[in-house]
Amino acid sequence: MNKIVLVGINSQFIHTNLAIRYLKSYVEKYSDLKIELYESNINNQVQSIITDLFNLDADHYIFSTYIWNKEYVFRIIKELRKIRPDVTITLGGPEVSYNAKESLLENGAIDYVLIGEGEKVLYNFLVENDKLQRGVATLKNGEFIYNGDEFPIENLDTIPFPYTENELKENIKILYYESSRGCPFSCSYCLSSIDKGVRYWSLERVKTDLKKFLDSGVELVKFVDRTYNLRKERYLGIWEFLLENYKENVTFHFEINANIFDDEIIEFLKKVPEGYFQFEIGVQSINKDTMNSINRRNLLERLRYNIKAISKNVHLHVDLIAGLPHDTYETFKDSFDYVYDLDAEMIQLGFLKILSGTKISKEIEEYDYKYMEFPPYEILSNCFINYTELVKLKNLEKMLDFYYNSEKFKNSVKYIIDNHYDRPFTFFEEIAEYYEKNNLLGVGHKIVAIFNHLVKFYKEKNFIGKDIFIEYLKLDYLLLGKPGAYPEWFISKKDKEKYNEIVVEKNFSSTREAYKKTEFEKFEYDVLNHRVDTIEIFFNYSNKKPKLEIFK
Repeated sequence: MNKIVLVGINSQFIHTNLAIRYLKSYVEKYSDLKIELYESNINNQVQSIITDLFNLDADHYIFSTYIWNKEYVFRIIKELRKIRPDVTITLGGPEVSYNAKESLLENGAIDYVLIGEGEKVLYNFLVENDKLQRGVATLKNGEFIYNGDEFPIENLDTIPFPYTENELKENIKILYYESSRGCPFSCSYCLSSIDKGVRYWSLERVKTDLKKFLDSGVELVKFVDRTYNLRKERYLGIWEFLLENYKENVTFHFEINANIFDDEIIEFLKKVPEGYFQFEIGVQSINKDTMNSINRRNLLERLRYNIKAISKNVHLHVDLIAGLPHDTYETFKDSFDYVYDLDAEMIQLGFLKILSGTKISKEIEEYDYKYMEFPPYEILSNCFINYTELVKLKNLEKMLDFYYNSEKFKNSVKYIIDNHYDRPFTFFEEIAEYYEKNNLLGVGHKIVAIFNHLVKFYKEKNFIGKDIFIEYLKLDYLLLGKPGAYPEWFISKKDKEKYNEIVVEKNFSSTREAYKKTEFEKFEYDVLNHRVDTIEIFFNYSNKKPKLEIFK
């Protein structure tokens, strides 16, 4: 029997490839075939992966191909073909599904491309040994051969649960899960808009699957449903099940449309324990012309109300896309400030990608798109925004990650923006300019250096209130954990005798442990109540989130 290996090259070590697990479980359930999985990531050396694949000594390698790994996969299979000329190499996934002919012509190492939903296609391809079935493309004497798409699986419950017990117990990676396939929306930039209609796993099946996650003690499960909250009775039923079976230290992530939450959903979400749910919300833009052109609709006041209503206990990621039609550098500022005001934990600033098969790929001439013709196919300019402006937004994105998404500067950056800027965008724009001017953008930075650069930026801007700013910065620095060292701007004013007395009173197993897991600091400005007053704070780092105790 031929040896078959499904290969997933992920973007990071922490990720898992859900697709190859579904393919393996489906084929093995309905046949006698056994399939091996091989996973790595794009941060590993190509030669190391080639060696691993060679040592597996498979007869057939099947690669899961995406925008983040296409170039990597293409390099691997070219070299693999040299040392294993007899092997069969097949590719599937969105990065080759929508341009199968081009992929086959571009890389002669490819024997077959699997198109569309993979489970049934792969089963027929391997089990029925039908190399010219629906959903399979190849070249024959230089001619492109394809007999059309395979029909999607109607009953998704026939697809087995993708993870083994051992994978659940390992709990060292993010686990992905889907409870539906398809998307009803027609966003012009998204591949999901190509396949109309939505299919669902049954509610009972989803509950059974989720119980396996909960019982295993996993930390993060990410639903990959394109828009999770489509049918209220169904998605609320899943949430109610998760709430009834609540477990600490686990988070479930959902991509949701926050426009369509009604008051019943808002009230339900207020009852969810903090950190149990995590939402990714695609705002993308607040420019009406932009939203109309990409077939999206945001009810901005409703969206703001819903997000703020659930922000206390639901971890929120909000998305923006730069480079969309009709969105200039100036109009993008408005979208940024709108999203910043939502107080989400993370603002994910992405850049438009021109993907084959999408509506926007047919508007290249209309909007004069210039874009990279290799992955990730990212926009370089259009008739609304030029390359220089997009580079400025790229630099701003780095500052956003440093000073907002890291959640390490919540107090100090808020103080700067509230006291020295009319709009949040300008702060991030100006500190990006500071990094660029000082040749800091292409350099790796330890967290202490990022703190130090903020102090230097503040001094360079000659802002008033530096003493108060430093007090807020001290608070942010101490919230990171017990300091191993103090930067030069951090002048400790703690009362050491009082610190010793407090430590003695605390119930630690030893004095050494107490000092290792705590800190004590005096502030000349009340950074917790934002007023002129002296305050002393005891920091206890015994748990993931530091506990603060105030002393007068």
